[in-house]
Amino acid sequence: MLSNAPLFLALRYLRPKRSLVSIISLISVLGVMLGVGVLVVVMSVFKGWQVEFKQLLLGFEPHVVLVQDSPFVGELPEGAPKPFRSNWRDVLKDMKQRPGVLSATPIAEGMIAARNGDSDPEAAELLGLREEADNDLLKKLSKHLLEGEFNLKEDNLIITDKLAKKLKVKVGDVLSILASDTIRQMIRNLREAEETTDPEQAKAARDEIVVLPRDLTVVAIVRADTAGDRCYAPLNVGQELFNLEGDVSGLEIELADPDQAEDFVQTLFQANALPVDWNARTWINTLGSKLRDVENQQSLMYFLLFFIMLVAAICVMNTTITVTVQKRREIGILTALGSRAQQIIGIFLVQAGIVAVFGIILGIIGGMTVLHFRNDLRDWIAEITGRDFFSKDIYFLSEIPSHIQWVDLSFICGLAMVLCLIAALIPAWFAARVDPAVALRD
Repeated sequence: MLSNAPLFLALRYLRPKRSLVSIISLISVLGVMLGVGVLVVVMSVFKGWQVEFKQLLLGFEPHVVLVQDSPFVGELPEGAPKPFRSNWRDVLKDMKQRPGVLSATPIAEGMIAARNGDSDPEAAELLGLREEADNDLLKKLSKHLLEGEFNLKEDNLIITDKLAKKLKVKVGDVLSILASDTIRQMIRNLREAEETTDPEQAKAARDEIVVLPRDLTVVAIVRADTAGDRCYAPLNVGQELFNLEGDVSGLEIELADPDQAEDFVQTLFQANALPVDWNARTWINTLGSKLRDVENQQSLMYFLLFFIMLVAAICVMNTTITVTVQKRREIGILTALGSRAQQIIGIFLVQAGIVAVFGIILGIIGGMTVLHFRNDLRDWIAEITGRDFFSKDIYFLSEIPSHIQWVDLSFICGLAMVLCLIAALIPAWFAARVDPAVALRD
């Protein structure tokens, strides 16, 4: 009988007939339910936002970029050896044959100044790409098209909506493009002309400085928030702008698993698969800090939500304290009949466990329900308050993301159960130490 007493008495204490303990128990269940439900909703939405944000970044950024040293420009000193420069076509052929590589394509990248008529020039990064059927980067970028046609042929140019707004251009307009190297060379020539003491020689030097911009036609506009703040042009245009003369800036590689980008690069260096004039960067090097910022915000939010669950556990503690005070005489009788301390403690731990189980189950059901109707709730709240709490202009997503992981769900359930049992253990331990004579006398 004593072995079944903890469960029997715990169930009886949860449904008394002449006290308010049942209402307090109900409040405890509601507290656990709200704590678990909030954790389920917030953790799922944050995880979904993290997954969507990562896919957003990978929607425009190359997975791996192999960069070749810039070609030597100018005259070599007499007797100096010609700098080694490997053939990028050999590297491209090797990369296409490697396992895990979806596509590899040459690129020409650099900074430009774009101007619309007499407007002030705007600086931007330009990426010259070769239009190929198996170019996975182009397939990704084409998904972010706002207007126009994604066509990298002839003298076409694809710009972002941010740059289009600054330059006040639309599809079909022509922009004058100058490469940063050309601008720097022009500045050097002007300085040399200004430093010339002979006015006639200085005037002649200035007259010889001729900078001819490249006119490119805007054929498409992509969204800068989701496609990156870059311009895109045909590969041959990029080669001419950056004076590559048939060479390239590097190779862009798309992988089947973007998370393996660092391992892929490490394998290349360990196997000496890249010539000495090549280096590499990955999307993790470029955008990893943004993902870490999201993860840090997520960790801070989990820390704050922990206190919500702690409040729910305190509700369970209050229930246990109320029961132990009201059942002080019964505890004294049980102790006088020979019940051990662990049996007394077990009564209230079982009671807290039952409250926690019901609260967890109801919390999961409630959290899943809120997640299912999350977008409808957002629209309803926006309609009532007149404020959109998940604006597409800020988060770049038309719907509130959600991603449920069973590991996170198990962690929430385990945390709720442990906190509730610990909260009940403290008053139960003090109740088990009561002196039977004192309890019966009181």
